[in-house]
Amino acid sequence: MNNTFIARDGEPAYMPDLDIDSPEDILADELGTTPVVARKVMAMLQAAEVRQQALTLGKVVGLLLETTNLQVMANAIAFAAGLDQLNGKKSQAEVARELGVTRALVSHYTVGVRDVLSGKRESFDCTKFRKKNSSRETFRAKATDPHTAAKAAAIARYRASQKITTK
Repeated sequence: MNNTFIARDGEPAYMPDLDIDSPEDILADELGTTPVVARKVMAMLQAAEVRQQALTLGKVVGLLLETTNLQVMANAIAFAAGLDQLNGKKSQAEVARELGVTRALVSHYTVGVRDVLSGKRESFDCTKFRKKNSSRETFRAKATDPHTAAKAAAIARYRASQKITTK
């Protein structure tokens, strides 16, 4: 079907194809119901989304109001949300150096923000600027592994015997 027609002024004009289903029609077909019910479902979903956005904003504002280190918290929120607008910041380590804090502190805040915003659900796991949550478990296991502790002690003994110092 041709979607153009000649308007009164003689110029071709676009006329939408009336055969295309609306989002309500598509949802009604998927749910096996009427477009009226589909519109109600869509309205309910949109209202739930707005409520969820308001709750998330409230959590973010609460985090900002409660923190003792506003700059670190603001960057942690940006990292946890995976925002691209980090003013050229490439890593938590870079932010930490700029703010004069440890990378571990920035990471701690980022993980805390992620946990608050997500309710600790894996579905909210933006790893654009940080590691996955599964790596937290791996790190915890390695940090408490007796083999790793023995290896670290052996390295420390060797460095002490060779008088090797690290900065």
